[in-house]
Amino acid sequence: MDIEVHRAGRTFYAHSTVLLNIPYRSMDGFLGLQEWPALAAAKCLAIPEFANLALTDFGNGARSQQAEHDPGLSGTDLDNLMRRHESGEINLETLVAEMNSLRARRVQERRSASPAGIVQALARQTGIHGEIWDSRSLGQEMLEATLPLEIGRPTQINIEDATSATAALARNLGLARLALVSDYPITTATYGFSRADYQPNHCRLNPFPALRDYGGRTPIFVDQVQADALLVTLDPERVIAWLERNGCQPEIPAGSDSRLSRKAYFVKLLSNVPLRETLREDRRAERMVFGLLHTLSHLSVKQTALLCGLDQTSLSEYLLPRTLTFAIYCNHRFGATIGALTALFEQSLAQWLTAIGEARRCVYDPVCKDRGGSCHACAYLAETSCRFFNLNLSRAFLFGGHDAEVGDVRVGYFDATLGSH
Repeated sequence: MDIEVHRAGRTFYAHSTVLLNIPYRSMDGFLGLQEWPALAAAKCLAIPEFANLALTDFGNGARSQQAEHDPGLSGTDLDNLMRRHESGEINLETLVAEMNSLRARRVQERRSASPAGIVQALARQTGIHGEIWDSRSLGQEMLEATLPLEIGRPTQINIEDATSATAALARNLGLARLALVSDYPITTATYGFSRADYQPNHCRLNPFPALRDYGGRTPIFVDQVQADALLVTLDPERVIAWLERNGCQPEIPAGSDSRLSRKAYFVKLLSNVPLRETLREDRRAERMVFGLLHTLSHLSVKQTALLCGLDQTSLSEYLLPRTLTFAIYCNHRFGATIGALTALFEQSLAQWLTAIGEARRCVYDPVCKDRGGSCHACAYLAETSCRFFNLNLSRAFLFGGHDAEVGDVRVGYFDATLGSH
């Protein structure tokens, strides 16, 4: 029998949650709208009605109120009509008719750009109706995928650049976006601890002792950092093609825009799914999609640590599953990391992508490969780096092989034949 001191590190597991620190003061007006989760989803999915709008344009409900008023005609509209009338191109009756038609068009355009109009367009174009767009957790995830690219001083590579070798490597790995964010606002809140085990349902969660100086309230310890981060987004078209090649039949919503419908498929697929538990065969598509994203995130962290000369515990992942996005950020907890990801992005990006694409082997193969393709040597990260307890991982999702739950994965996501989907 082994005996441990009560306060030993191996018997004490802190429980934390990690969130992006959204600048709520500047977003107060937007977050006060009833439709804000759907608007965040519309922005993230890039529906056409949001093309020239920012989320803060909806602050204080001004746009909602304007939608109900006649916007009238602009000076340019009136000048064009009067010039055509004076030149004899149109008579007075036609002038009045065109003015009324143009005014009606402007009213419709304003309504389409109102919160209610955008929500209607989102449902129509994606083919997903109902309460799913009202979910605050979905809205939070969509905001977290969108705001860093608006306010975090991002640098992106053009994945479609046919002349760039780095862009070609990213396309071969099935990436749709690759960006560096210099100010990734991470908030870590530690709210309790457990003994002997960390996983939910396997341990008792204990709050920290109440503080007498603060009226007996239970403390939650919060830390905020502005971290460098790499943001990676998978290509939804390729993910769907990969699922189909492996025997899944994705039920794509019947929206008016097929591109948006295919993006929205993953929103519906991964909503209300217990991602912090092992996903079984009865959730085959969910396990494969989340497992793909989660495993790629872990391999990316490992290769980042190797190329940057950092300990793996200096890096953490942040997954946004319904957007097929993950971030790798410096957690600043274990040594100096300033500039490490910036240097990687600017100087070694091609080498990093190549290393990820070649990370198919484990030192414990063939045993590890035959038993699910994930272990501490190839796919696991420390508890401080992984938010999902090292569950639903398998190199089979990337390279093909055997997964412990869904069985054989015939085609890995990195398979070159998927590039022609």
